[in-house]
Amino acid sequence: MSLRGSLVVWRATRAVREANAQRRRALERELADYRSEADCLDLGAALDRYPDGVTAEIRDILGRRRLWRHPGRFPG
Repeated sequence: MSLRGSLVVWRATRAVREANAQRRRALERELADYRSEADCLDLGAALDRYPDGVTAEIRDILGRRRLWRHPGRFPG
């Protein structure tokens, strides 16, 4: 691959990573509205209706937040 081609691929990869990071930050902000235990349980019940592959990112964000709030405790 030429240098120019490599540069195009590098820029495209960087743009995709940045877009994914922005999307994830927006999702984290939206999920921050679910604060109470009841809200989180309702959200969890809704997520249970979908396959794990579809909800994995949301579950990851919620799990990290739960660990941050309760260090030393395992979620569950």
